[in-house]
Amino acid sequence: MDYLDIAHCFGVIRRRSQSFVVESCEKLHLTYSEFALILKLYDAEGCSQDDMAGMLYLDKAVVTRVIKTLEEKGFVYREQDARDRRMKRVYITAYGKSQEDFIKNIIKRLVTYMEAQMPPDEVQSLMRGFQDLADKMSKTDLHQI
Repeated sequence: MDYLDIAHCFGVIRRRSQSFVVESCEKLHLTYSEFALILKLYDAEGCSQDDMAGMLYLDKAVVTRVIKTLEEKGFVYREQDARDRRMKRVYITAYGKSQEDFIKNIIKRLVTYMEAQMPPDEVQSLMRGFQDLADKMSKTDLHQI
């Protein structure tokens, strides 16, 4: 197995996917980070900023900055938690909700394109493999590798 080839493939997929997302989000003026956060928020509305950082494996300060820009662009708003006033919960605005189908369709188009011409059983195997890898890496202490 050529590990450099695998690293190269992961890099190409990541960079080209990110470029596709950024180009697709131009009309909404969303960055890739903003796109990733709001996409996750569609399934986790009302979560705390700290929860969002954990779900996306990002630094809390990064998540706070991205939420702030999404707030400025009218996609989300924050509210203090009723029980813990130190915590802020993130919600999607009406404008953000009106863009949900468009935003989710970006990923759908990308995945549909990538899986075209592949046998369905190979697609399912690849999806399971990526999910297994993501699960493993999310639980891994990278300093232990």
